[in-house]
Amino acid sequence: MIEVIIPNYNGKDHIKECLDSLRIQTEKNFSITIVDNASEDGSDDIIAKEYPEVNLIRLNKNFGFAKAINYGIKEALKKTEIKYIILLNNDIKCDRNFIKEMISGFVANDVGSVASKMLNYYDNSIIDAAGDYISWRGLPTARGNGMKDTEKFNKGIFMFSACAGAAAYKREVFEQVGFFDEDFYAYFEDVDFGFRLQLMGYRCYYNPKAICYHKREATFSKWKGLITKLCEKNLLALRLKNYPILLLIIFQPIFFASRCIRYWKFLKNDSFETFKNALLGYFLGLREIPKTIRKRRQIQKLKKISNSELLKILKSFK
Repeated sequence: MIEVIIPNYNGKDHIKECLDSLRIQTEKNFSITIVDNASEDGSDDIIAKEYPEVNLIRLNKNFGFAKAINYGIKEALKKTEIKYIILLNNDIKCDRNFIKEMISGFVANDVGSVASKMLNYYDNSIIDAAGDYISWRGLPTARGNGMKDTEKFNKGIFMFSACAGAAAYKREVFEQVGFFDEDFYAYFEDVDFGFRLQLMGYRCYYNPKAICYHKREATFSKWKGLITKLCEKNLLALRLKNYPILLLIIFQPIFFASRCIRYWKFLKNDSFETFKNALLGYFLGLREIPKTIRKRRQIQKLKKISNSELLKILKSFK
């Protein structure tokens, strides 16, 4: 049995198309839970009225992406028959074979997650994401974003992590590794979780046959400043939590130089407001360091792969 979990916040313009695409799936052995973050546009009422098959959970405030999906995951884990959990954004339209192919992506026992081929909703010839990885500069990166959907994206490969906008996970990874970091609120929480899976010896498989269409940042596009702030805050936590101390020291000069270059580009190409939000996010991350270190201790205690194995994984994605 499969549980599909969709977080929703003011998704009136997207949620019907998402749910309609799930109604016509070739795979029928799944249920849907939507966790609504106190929507104000009536989208939760649309779901309740027009999609009675959906388990709708209404939260009393907007807790962000990470806490909403954790709420849904914990509810799903109460059902012993659930073996796989698929996370889906509300601005996704799924190919009719999407769920079937997501589950077929568990090609080996050590595969803990499956990444889908996410295409640009408005131009299906453009890749939105074909798995996620961490670049040599230490930045979470959507593989192929903005590139033409060429033959190389039709090959199934092992990736660093899956974009949680359309990803599948084995039940056991949540039972053994834990859940998404709710302090992230939104952005990079999926790469952070994928990093923890890698440290625990779980691999991520990219299945190009699992196709969906994504309206990137459709929910958050109005809040560019917030996105910048969250990304900078979460980036600091992601690195500090997951990199073993030796690798953290080795990569620190690159991380520092990359941040300086990025902030200079914010000033040069964007605006002082963007630069200010980036700086604010960084200082928010610094303020959370004591909490982040406590999380780090637990993560590193559970690490099952060596530093050399992790370095090889990180270097395998260019």
